[in-house]
Amino acid sequence: MKDERKTKFQLISELQKLRRDMAECKRLDDKVKQSEARYKGLFTYMHNGVAVYEAKENGQDFSFKDFNKAAERIDNIKKKDIVGRSVLKVFPGIKEFGLFDVFQRVWKTGKPEHHPVRIYTDKRITGWRNNYVYKLSSGEIVTVYSDETKLKTVEEKLRQYSDNLAR
Repeated sequence: MKDERKTKFQLISELQKLRRDMAECKRLDDKVKQSEARYKGLFTYMHNGVAVYEAKENGQDFSFKDFNKAAERIDNIKKKDIVGRSVLKVFPGIKEFGLFDVFQRVWKTGKPEHHPVRIYTDKRITGWRNNYVYKLSSGEIVTVYSDETKLKTVEEKLRQYSDNLAR
């Protein structure tokens, strides 16, 4: 009888611990969902392009994992057409542009880098881009970038206008 009572108390104690653990799991799950919703909102509606890449062949290539709407607009390409594909195939000018070397360094070192405004060109698009590259704890590489083409075009027109005034 004594052993039976001890077993009941142990079961009740274990059940209470299980309930507390389940409540904690629910709280943490809710917290993760809130965080994901915030991330998704930022990712979806921000003005800058955001691309997420996974390293392939020990950093010899990177494939697209995600691409936001601003990136689709900036680069005139749909997310569904590039996810899972090689960055070298989608953006063949990336090595000459210098951004691929940045990807490899950031992937190896984990240190974020800024790739300053430069003109990117391939057969499909041409434009001035300003890039920031980060490595996530998951090992993925993230690029946040802006299209500076309109600004550069205006700067060039102002320079030409200024030159004409000086003459």
